[in-house]
Amino acid sequence: MRMATERRRKNQRGMAIFFYATMLIFVVGCVGLAVDVGTIYMIRARLVAAVDAAALAAGRSVNLTNTVAQATTAASTTANQFFAANFPTGYFNSLGSPTVTPTFTQETDANGNPSGVLDIQVAANVAAPTYFMNIFNVSSINVAATGTASRRGLVMMLVLDISSSMGNGAGSSCAAMMAAAQNFITLFSPFDKIGLVTFDLTAHLLDGLNPPDSIATVSGNIGAINCGSNTNTISGLELGYQQIKAANEPLALNTIVLFTDGSPNGITANFPVKAAPDDRFGPAMNSPDQSISNNGPVPPAQSGVGYQGVAHSCNDVGPSSYSVNNEAVCVNMPAGCTLATDTIYGSIAQWGNQNSWGGSTWGLQKPTDPESVIIPNSCKTNNTNVLANQGLSMRQFIAYIPDADVYGNNLHGVAATGAGPTVVGGMVTRDGWLYQVNQECSPDPTVSPACKNTGDFWANNPTVGSVSNFFSAGPYKNFFRPDQPNTIVAAGMNGTMSEAFRIRSDTTYHPVIHSIYLTGNSLDSVDREFLPIVANAAQITALPYDPQYNSTQPPVNLYANPAYQAGQETGKYLVTADKNALTGLFAQLASEVLRLSH
Repeated sequence: MRMATERRRKNQRGMAIFFYATMLIFVVGCVGLAVDVGTIYMIRARLVAAVDAAALAAGRSVNLTNTVAQATTAASTTANQFFAANFPTGYFNSLGSPTVTPTFTQETDANGNPSGVLDIQVAANVAAPTYFMNIFNVSSINVAATGTASRRGLVMMLVLDISSSMGNGAGSSCAAMMAAAQNFITLFSPFDKIGLVTFDLTAHLLDGLNPPDSIATVSGNIGAINCGSNTNTISGLELGYQQIKAANEPLALNTIVLFTDGSPNGITANFPVKAAPDDRFGPAMNSPDQSISNNGPVPPAQSGVGYQGVAHSCNDVGPSSYSVNNEAVCVNMPAGCTLATDTIYGSIAQWGNQNSWGGSTWGLQKPTDPESVIIPNSCKTNNTNVLANQGLSMRQFIAYIPDADVYGNNLHGVAATGAGPTVVGGMVTRDGWLYQVNQECSPDPTVSPACKNTGDFWANNPTVGSVSNFFSAGPYKNFFRPDQPNTIVAAGMNGTMSEAFRIRSDTTYHPVIHSIYLTGNSLDSVDREFLPIVANAAQITALPYDPQYNSTQPPVNLYANPAYQAGQETGKYLVTADKNALTGLFAQLASEVLRLSH
């Protein structure tokens, strides 16, 4: 019995040794597998962080090149640098030196059209060493990771003022603007779409967005700019906006950058024809072939005294000047057209330094290059080229400036959302505005010219000029008059604010408008609110002529934008009186756009 018990105990001890030996194999296996898996997870976690950093860096690097090929090369170089910094060779005994290559993909909508988002994907893989699994002839495990950075594409139209007040040649404001704009576009990526519109009295599309031109091509077209003529800001903005819609990238950062040096003075409309005689300023003729007698019935003999002692006349009696009221009134000026329901299509402009009297007005001209001026047959003219070729006698043929332009913009302003010095009847408007009054001189000695007019209500200046932007009598009573430069500028200001409001109301493309204002050119007055309203800036800031202005400090906010739209995109508004500061302002704007576009 005792011997049997001892024999049984010996057998049990043998089983325990066998059991523990067997368990040891599984324990060692589990520990070895844990070490291998832990190593793989450590390597993969670091690999994921490295490809994420590489993707972000590659996305940023595309802004430093001019072509897609250069961007791909730069992105690959940058991605590898950032990957190597975050995943050193041999990390956790990993095998080999992985190479990463970014892949650029334009996201598309359900119809396969680009949506405006660029994906930058970086993929990498590395061999992770094994320790326990070597027993099973598995010496390494491939570990892969992918990082993706998404970047809103930039769809941007430059809309540049090339009016005559910019000058031409070396040292001019035109040359300074060109250099600043060329520098500006080099800061963007070849994956961004950049177009170019310039505008004088006609808006010119030099570079479209669909398909896009290269940055080098846009830069070359900027360098070939020649400044001259008037300032049809409305048509310039509209042409830029139509290009954004044609690009059709609703998820992109759709942007318009507007540069201008003065007041808008171009109106594009279907103008009602003048089919009834009335009293208005004479045609301000410069040559015999632009006289009324050559373009229609001879007016009756003039007699008597008109505004401020000036004798009635259907001929210009002196030079056009906003400071000298010397334009004669043509009494009972004959109608230039016979059918009152007809309209004339084209653009008109002021051509008399915002003259508050008669001054010269300019027209007609085509609004954009592909268009033509349209003059109905009912207009009595033996020489239609007088109108088609920017004639000065258009005031004989156009009855009045309508309440809306051809784009549907309200030529009486925009709805007010707050209080302000130009708010009248719930509208921010220039209907009753007189430009060449209320002169301010800059407290900053570096500002040139030192003084500018800032304008005021005509009601506060009852002895200046014709005292109103509207006909006060006759068949066109209470309509905007086309025979007075001040009125055309007032309507242009109202229409441009309305145009910007309409563009920003687009809920498909959500356009943002940035504006840069150079105040130092020509004799035009300056306006505090106009371009901040166009940009939808929250605050109206001081001009270089305001007492609060200091060129070495941030802009001083004077009051809240009375037309600010909280539901629309807010743009940047920058202002200077120094053409040499334009490069800095454009660069400042670039930093804002680049920040938003990533």
